[in-house]
Amino acid sequence: MQLIHHFTKVNGIRLHYVEAGSGPAVVLLHGFPETHRSWDLQMGALVAAGLRVIAPDLRGYGESARPSGGYDLDSLVRDVAGLCRQVSSVPVRVVGHDWGGAITWLLAGQHPELVERAVVIACAHPVLMQIALASNPRQLAKSWYMIFFQVPVVPELWLSRRGAANLGRMFRETPGAERAPAELIATARGAVGRVASLRAPLAYYRTAIRAGLRHLFVPPELPRVERPVTLIWAEDDACFVPELAAEHHRIAPQLALHLLRNTGHFAHQEDPAQVNALLIDALGAAVAAAPHGC
Repeated sequence: MQLIHHFTKVNGIRLHYVEAGSGPAVVLLHGFPETHRSWDLQMGALVAAGLRVIAPDLRGYGESARPSGGYDLDSLVRDVAGLCRQVSSVPVRVVGHDWGGAITWLLAGQHPELVERAVVIACAHPVLMQIALASNPRQLAKSWYMIFFQVPVVPELWLSRRGAANLGRMFRETPGAERAPAELIATARGAVGRVASLRAPLAYYRTAIRAGLRHLFVPPELPRVERPVTLIWAEDDACFVPELAAEHHRIAPQLALHLLRNTGHFAHQEDPAQVNALLIDALGAAVAAAPHGC
């Protein structure tokens, strides 16, 4: 499978993305602390299923620009909305993991004209996450790192130590984590293995927590996501409590929820065969799925 690298300007910044295949467009949005390489185990399967994959490096990651600001969710959604308009004249299918999942939730809700259907892997809708942090002590305990990331400088120094080994201890010490390919883990650690390269990714958390403080005493209104959404949730996710998954039926009337056992936060890397089958089914592949490979 040949990847074509592109650079484009959206929302005032330069974004890098890779593209492969032909057919209906699928935009793949990675999370912390990765790049477009997060989807290495999915792109071949999706292309073989007759889909065109577009996988950007989000703002502040990989070969995309690292501006001093713009890490609030509204700006991140505008980045991806601009990319969707550039790569397709018709609504696209969007898949997001972790922070990419948060962007996917908001994009599908706020720009239904751009999204035909969506898949979210291991990420709560930002509003439901705010509610859970305020009301569920177990979720607050799992989200300790979000609080830690608010401290200036120290998280950058701690995370970048020993080739970013602490990142693995934070997010990958769950059943199934050992199944994730070592190369992908090394690539993710390399992407944020220096203090300078961590500033932008950590700005996602710092900006989000500050924005969420205004809802401490006035709960946010529940959003509505009318587009079909498939939510893939790992029961052993180190970042989210299992019961938070079912809350999404409250906001997404066309939700299909899949709970994966013995799988952690990086489900698409820990169990790619199962996740790829779910993706192809959810995305409505253009042709019958074939064995994938590059």
